[in-house]
Amino acid sequence: MFIEKDELWKSIIEDLFDHFLHFFYPDFVDQVDFDKPYSFLDKELQRLEVDTKRKGRRADLLAKVFLKNGTEVWMLIHIEVQGYEDVNFPNRMFIYKYRIFDRLNAPLTALAILTDDNPNYHPKYYEEKTWNTTLRYDFATFKLLDYDADYFDQFDNPFAIVMKTARIFLRNKAIKTDQDKLAIKMQLAKNLFAKGYSKQEVGKILLFIKVFAKFDSEDYYEDFENEIDKITGNQPTMGIVELVEKKLFEQGVEVGIERGVERGVEQGIGIGRKEEKVRGDKKVALRLLIKGFSDETILGILNISPAFLNEVKKEQAAIPEIEALLAADKDTKFIQDQLNVSAIFIQLVRDQEHRL
Repeated sequence: MFIEKDELWKSIIEDLFDHFLHFFYPDFVDQVDFDKPYSFLDKELQRLEVDTKRKGRRADLLAKVFLKNGTEVWMLIHIEVQGYEDVNFPNRMFIYKYRIFDRLNAPLTALAILTDDNPNYHPKYYEEKTWNTTLRYDFATFKLLDYDADYFDQFDNPFAIVMKTARIFLRNKAIKTDQDKLAIKMQLAKNLFAKGYSKQEVGKILLFIKVFAKFDSEDYYEDFENEIDKITGNQPTMGIVELVEKKLFEQGVEVGIERGVERGVEQGIGIGRKEEKVRGDKKVALRLLIKGFSDETILGILNISPAFLNEVKKEQAAIPEIEALLAADKDTKFIQDQLNVSAIFIQLVRDQEHRL
């Protein structure tokens, strides 16, 4: 299972944004009005993009929060996810600053989380001098390498576990095998369970722990799930994690995040790669619809057509009738003929995927 780290970072920040703010902005977070929804401004950030040909990958987020005094604050969150020195990085941060000011006329606070492994690389400001004129732009930074993993234990904040996970796997020469990675991930998971966080928070962070440091062998992802099942008594802990499910289906991996191997596969149902992709998209789309995501968001996450989503919505409306016919021991062909729904969706209902 391979997921780009920039995607993983962006997902976990968006999932735990309240806790992210409390962790990185303890002196200012009390000013935030959490009764008003914050938003992530991906389209605006794309219009402001500085350098699409830059080396490596980064996770950039632009978020908007409301303060208790009624004003808005725009937040640029930049995450360096490659271990190299980028001499143009301060310039990039400054360009974002003035483009946001020029285009949006909005106040901005910027944070750079540096996850590289170079102890001598720590850009903190942009400065330009011409004769007797000086321009300087300082931005906040958090250099992960400057802190030991134990540093994060002092915080009763779910995002501290995210940061500790990233730090443990940074320049750790003791990690040589998949078994070493599994042992560390299981210790992180046990510490997470001991914190008493909500089921949804635990699910998001468990998934981050699971996929942050890639196993060389795919078998170890299943080993991780099995060990988690032992801890939880086989009770599902993973929530709806759209990014990971989408990547799994794109790669043709027959995996259910909460259930292990798909029940249909266990029963010997042979479906081709194309059908598997359709099943995966329908399953995730159904979950997102149940969770209340907008059509626009679902289309963006899954890269499916509006017609495909409308088909899923039509089939979702037929779930009570599908359940009734299944309870009456009607076969798939009969249900298809009666309700004009796909065999794949009938199987999803049979597997009770709509109840997850």
